[in-house]
Amino acid sequence: MDVAVSLALAGCVERRIWIDSEPAGALVWVNDAQVGRTPVDISFTHEGTYDLRLEKEGFEPLVTPATTDGPVW
Repeated sequence: MDVAVSLALAGCVERRIWIDSEPAGALVWVNDAQVGRTPVDISFTHEGTYDLRLEKEGFEPLVTPATTDGPVW
Protein backbone atom coordinates (compact mmCIF):
# COMPACT_ATOMS: atom_id res chain seq x y z
CA MET A 1 0.00 0.00 0.00
CA ASP A 2 1.45 3.37 -1.02
CA VAL A 3 0.76 6.36 1.22
CA ALA A 4 0.95 10.07 0.58
CA VAL A 5 0.90 12.49 3.48
CA SER A 6 0.71 16.18 2.73
CA LEU A 7 1.10 18.81 5.40
CA ALA A 8 -0.32 22.19 4.54
CA LEU A 9 -0.94 25.55 6.10
CA ALA A 10 -4.33 26.98 5.17
CA GLY A 11 -3.70 30.59 6.05
CA CYS A 12 -2.69 31.20 9.63
CA VAL A 13 -5.84 29.80 11.19
CA GLU A 14 -6.15 26.11 10.45
CA ARG A 15 -3.43 23.58 9.68
CA ARG A 16 -4.34 20.31 7.95
CA ILE A 17 -2.85 16.87 7.33
CA TRP A 18 -3.96 15.18 4.08
CA ILE A 19 -3.61 11.38 4.06
CA ASP A 20 -4.11 9.33 0.89
CA SER A 21 -3.31 5.76 -0.11
CA GLU A 22 -3.21 3.55 -3.17
CA PRO A 23 -5.63 1.85 -3.19
CA ALA A 24 -8.00 4.30 -1.52
CA GLY A 25 -10.29 3.28 1.32
CA ALA A 26 -7.71 2.35 3.96
CA LEU A 27 -8.85 2.92 7.53
CA VAL A 28 -6.69 5.62 9.19
CA TRP A 29 -5.71 6.14 12.82
CA VAL A 30 -3.75 9.16 14.04
CA ASN A 31 -2.22 8.65 17.49
CA ASP A 32 -4.55 5.66 18.00
CA ALA A 33 -7.70 7.68 17.22
CA GLN A 34 -9.66 6.52 14.17
CA VAL A 35 -10.13 9.48 11.78
CA GLY A 36 -11.71 7.93 8.68
CA ARG A 37 -10.81 6.27 5.40
CA THR A 38 -8.41 7.51 2.75
CA PRO A 39 -8.42 10.01 1.26
CA VAL A 40 -8.93 12.00 4.46
CA ASP A 41 -7.72 15.32 5.76
CA ILE A 42 -7.70 16.35 9.39
CA SER A 43 -6.82 19.49 11.27
CA PHE A 44 -4.04 19.61 13.82
CA THR A 45 -3.20 22.08 16.55
CA HIS A 46 0.34 21.28 17.62
CA GLU A 47 3.39 20.71 15.45
CA GLY A 48 5.37 17.57 16.09
CA THR A 49 5.32 13.90 15.17
CA TYR A 50 2.07 12.00 14.79
CA ASP A 51 1.77 8.20 14.65
CA LEU A 52 -0.17 7.09 11.56
CA ARG A 53 -1.63 3.62 11.04
CA LEU A 54 -3.42 2.54 7.88
CA GLU A 55 -5.23 -0.77 7.44
CA LYS A 56 -7.04 -2.23 4.46
CA GLU A 57 -8.28 -5.77 4.07
CA GLY A 58 -5.90 -7.81 1.94
CA PHE A 59 -2.90 -5.57 2.73
CA GLU A 60 -0.31 -5.48 5.48
CA PRO A 61 -1.01 -2.69 8.01
CA LEU A 62 1.21 0.36 7.58
CA VAL A 63 2.55 2.20 10.64
CA THR A 64 4.58 5.33 10.00
CA PRO A 65 5.34 8.68 11.64
CA ALA A 66 4.25 12.00 10.11
CA THR A 67 6.07 15.13 11.22
CA THR A 68 4.53 18.58 11.04
CA ASP A 69 6.59 21.75 11.03
CA GLY A 70 5.98 24.83 13.12
CA PRO A 71 4.71 28.08 11.64
CA VAL A 72 7.01 29.76 9.13
CA TRP A 73 7.09 33.04 11.04
